[in-house]
Order: sequence, then C-alpha cells, then structure tokens
Amino acid sequence: MKDKFVILLVIMLFVALSGCIQSDTGKINDLSSKINTNLKNGDNYYNNAAEDINSFSLDSASTNCDKAISEFRLAKSSAEEGLQYAQNSKDQVFIDYMRYSVAEIGLRLNASLQLKEAVPLLQIKDNNTGNYHVTLANQLMEESFVYTSKKERLVENNPSKFKQ
Repeated sequence: MKDKFVILLVIMLFVALSGCIQSDTGKINDLSSKINTNLKNGDNYYNNAAEDINSFSLDSASTNCDKAISEFRLAKSSAEEGLQYAQNSKDQVFIDYMRYSVAEIGLRLNASLQLKEAVPLLQIKDNNTGNYHVTLANQLMEESFVYTSKKERLVENNPSKFKQ
C-alpha cells in the first residue's frame, strides 16, 4: 500500500511540474498575443495623437503620445523577452520573427517619441521644427511596416509554427 502511495505521489508531482514547465516556443506564443495587444493599443493612441495634431488639439495629442509610448515600451519589452526565448530554442524562424518584432516596435516607439517632440514646438508656434518631427514620425512609422510585412511573410511561409 505504501508503494502505491509513493508512486501516486511521484505521478502527481510529475504532472504538476510538467504543467509549470513550458517550452520556449510556448512562451513565445504566449508573449505574441501580449505584444499584439500592446501594438494595437499603441497604434490606436499614435493615430489619435496624429489626428489631434492635425486638429491642433495639442494637449490631447501629448496625452495620446504618452499612452502610445507606454504601450510600445511594453510591447518592446515583451518582444525582447520573446527574442531571448527564440534564441534559446535555436529555431531560425522564431528568431527572425522576434527580431523583426523588436525592430518594428522600436521604430513605432521612436515615431511616437518624435510626435511627442513635435507637440511643444507646435504649441509655441515653431511650426517648421514641429512639422519636421511630425514628418520624421511618419517616416519611422512607414519604415516599421517593412518589418510588419516581413513578419507576415514568415507566418505565411511557416503556418505550422504559429498559432492561428
């Protein structure tokens, strides 16, 4: 009877531990949904900030820039963590995907920072310098779409590696 109890205890311990241990790939998939949520939120705040600037609602633009920056920083942190898991897995598809994610998010973060930089300049009517930062923000955001496309191609070419 004592042997059965020990075996049952060992099995229960194994099941409990196996539920806690997750592969690097599983961790990447979990982080991906978090990253995508932060990216979506960041994009929404960035777009709202751009609209606010166009309508000269500069206080609201500043607030939306801050929110976009916060969301993109969260996404970048998660993407960098995901890159570590990808490198540990030694799976080149995941490594490339996470590298593209880090680059894409970095550009979006920098675009948000440039937009934020434009706000006080526009408030003091330094339109030339303010518009320079707005233009730079738009260029950085456009550049980020190159990495978005690269990620989409990776997913299309490797559907079995990515959760749908």
